[in-house]
Amino acid sequence: MTRSSTSLLSPNPSLSLSAAQVALTACLSHASDLGIPVNISIYSSSLHLLAFARMDTAKLTSIDIAHNKAFTAAGHRAPTDTYTKERVGEGGPLFGVGNSNAGRFTMISGGVPVEVDGVCVGAIGVSGGLPSEDKEIALKGVEAILAAFKKQGRTAVKAKL
Repeated sequence: MTRSSTSLLSPNPSLSLSAAQVALTACLSHASDLGIPVNISIYSSSLHLLAFARMDTAKLTSIDIAHNKAFTAAGHRAPTDTYTKERVGEGGPLFGVGNSNAGRFTMISGGVPVEVDGVCVGAIGVSGGLPSEDKEIALKGVEAILAAFKKQGRTAVKAKL
């Protein structure tokens, strides 16, 4: 009997709860500094919710939007704002993608993937402010994860912008 060279396990690294909590703390702090009440979702690379926070007075209707931003960024391994109307609208190369995943796909800025060694390990989605503010807050979470990895000696951690 010969062994297959194909692995039976997926090499699918993901953010841990600890990393998600580091990001969540940084996002909450920055949103507070800006005076913007937001909802923050952090998803694993396999599209599971790792952490969520809703700041006092954050819009209730933004909860699902934050989840969808993190879901889209992790699932597509790209920031949500890379999907412009020109790309996803009628005649665009990605026309129809906006209707995928039971309507969870979003192109609203504020969803940012986290990469380690060139592999997407999860994503952060923020909603409640202007789209540019949401992205700024999400990036603070990515920066916090990056700093935590650097403390452990990892240097190839980045946000895909």
